[in-house]
Amino acid sequence: MRIVFATKNRGKVREVQEKLKEFGIEVVPIDEVAEVEAPEETGETFCENAYQKATYYSEKLGMPVIAEDSGLEVEALGGKPGVYSSRFAGENATDEENNRKLIEELKKRELESSPARYISFFFLAFPDKSGLWSEGEVRGKVVREPRGTGGFGYDPLFIPEGYEKTMAELPLQEKNRISHRGKAVERLASVILKLKKL
Repeated sequence: MRIVFATKNRGKVREVQEKLKEFGIEVVPIDEVAEVEAPEETGETFCENAYQKATYYSEKLGMPVIAEDSGLEVEALGGKPGVYSSRFAGENATDEENNRKLIEELKKRELESSPARYISFFFLAFPDKSGLWSEGEVRGKVVREPRGTGGFGYDPLFIPEGYEKTMAELPLQEKNRISHRGKAVERLASVILKLKKL
């Protein structure tokens, strides 16, 4: 089975390809399929954003499309950055700029760390307007000192529960096993496989 992934984020593509190939599902990044103008993200939740992107691209391409929206919710910041995780430091902010902003927010509150969670929502849309969704989360804490060179986003600042290493210090296979995105993808894959057997 071949599914288009509505993202240009190579970090996300690698994680999802790695996970879904175990289930015999090929994942192709959207920019390798067609140049389609991106929709505006107007959802107030991760689920709404994933649904909007998947249905928009599936309709445009006439193919099954998965889209994902995910982010970091930090307890000390009242759940921020949340749906604004990729643009916490402003539109088109880099991972480094977003991480710096998070560190500044913790410093303002005189905190070395804060409980936090990564959350991920996936939506798989079919051209006939049907679809499937899944979610996953990983709890842990964010810290002020970045560590590790793997991963992307806030991974250098996020330590999952039960670990002393940040997400950016974990090998990709280990990260996929415990991550919010890995859990959501696995749930989505199990539903797809059940449907294929019907």
